[in-house]
Amino acid sequence: MKKFLTVLLVIAAVFTSCKKTKTIEEQISDYIQSYLYSVRDAVDGKQGTIEDVYNNFLSSKMKEVVSPEDFRDHVTARYKGKVGRELRAARATIVVDKETQDVIEATAQTANVGRMAQVMDQDESLVFNVRIVMENGKFKVEQDTVMAQVEKEKGEQKRLEKLLKNYKGLIKIDEIAGRKVPDREGWAELNGTILNASDDLDLVRVGIRVWFRDSGGDVIYVTQFMPVVDIRFEGLRTSLLPNSVKVFRTHVKDIPDEWDPDQPLTYNFYLVDGQPITKEELAVENKERDALKKLIEDTKKADEEARKQLKEMWEREKALKDKIKELQDQAE
Repeated sequence: MKKFLTVLLVIAAVFTSCKKTKTIEEQISDYIQSYLYSVRDAVDGKQGTIEDVYNNFLSSKMKEVVSPEDFRDHVTARYKGKVGRELRAARATIVVDKETQDVIEATAQTANVGRMAQVMDQDESLVFNVRIVMENGKFKVEQDTVMAQVEKEKGEQKRLEKLLKNYKGLIKIDEIAGRKVPDREGWAELNGTILNASDDLDLVRVGIRVWFRDSGGDVIYVTQFMPVVDIRFEGLRTSLLPNSVKVFRTHVKDIPDEWDPDQPLTYNFYLVDGQPITKEELAVENKERDALKKLIEDTKKADEEARKQLKEMWEREKALKDKIKELQDQAE
């Protein structure tokens, strides 16, 4: 009897052990959910910090590209207030080594679980794609899209710094102010001033990228680079010439309701077709511009004169008709 019980216990232990061993898909799902829960608690201030998530979950390759500040901007804008109490991995794609069958990388699409245990994938803002890789036998998060975006932004900044190497402090955008647009949900109006204090740099197009924050100071939305000076008007080239200032106003949509206009906006800017020009070229540019301006003004004056003459002709014609009618009435 004791032998029989021992055999049963051994079988039960083996069965339990097998049952507790999770599949690789389950392990990946658990890890990604743990990452998202950690991000959620960090951005909401419930437990841990974003720096902890950065240090514990991100791969070495991702850390080479994405700084802690970059990561903070990304997760607060992407995840704050969006990760629910329960998550479910709806789909996972796993890449394995053909020979060893070891996991190389995996990507899972994870979403909040709504009522009736249905994944809320009808709302794209509640669906999270997370890619993980194996690093020293451990799962690590490595987001290609985030890395590509950060590298693109750093490249644009390097290009700007190279372009402005000899114009430091001469090209600038004064502080940008923002306000919510009344009766237009999700819209913001941005106002700022661009200063071109260089002697020989002609700015054809200037763009900005703006970070919006909530009342707690966390980034909740970041715009793509967008032009605020994009100048072609009636065939007249009106770029931002040396030693000139331009006030701009632009509108941005899809801003989250949590945006607090009282929080200062942070931004950087870029230039397109910003080319140094000589004093002789600037003189020619100004001369051509003045000629075009005069042509437009003369054309407008000619139009106004033509309308004035036409109006006078109509008034004379009306007066003549009134006179004829008056004579006809007297004859009767």
